[in-house]
Amino acid sequence: MNVFTTTGVGFSSGMPKPLGSTTANPLKLSTLDERHMQIGSAPKDPEHMTTTFAQALNEALGNVEGLSKKSEDLTTKAIYDPDSVEAHEVIIASQKARFALNLTKTIADGAVRTFRELTNPR
Repeated sequence: MNVFTTTGVGFSSGMPKPLGSTTANPLKLSTLDERHMQIGSAPKDPEHMTTTFAQALNEALGNVEGLSKKSEDLTTKAIYDPDSVEAHEVIIASQKARFALNLTKTIADGAVRTFRELTNPR
């Protein structure tokens, strides 16, 4: 392992590395799994655009519902067939679903609060 005394971190080609270092990835880690974050990867469908706010809202709520369904499925699978699923996958899926639901609730509360402020006669 190489240890460097540097003054900062550089981001050449999108990968952080200590300034003045000569090794970019001494461990040669493989990131070929589809679940790994790919730096500089393109969106799944860059041409996909929603035309109306209602369509975008329905799509976002569908994504939240999909995350919740995936979490429930993995939890059920972990209970009935524990060898077929990893524990960390269940935890990650449940936290993603929880975060998405909390974010949706926060946005909905903010929209209701904003609507009340706009319609409140003063």
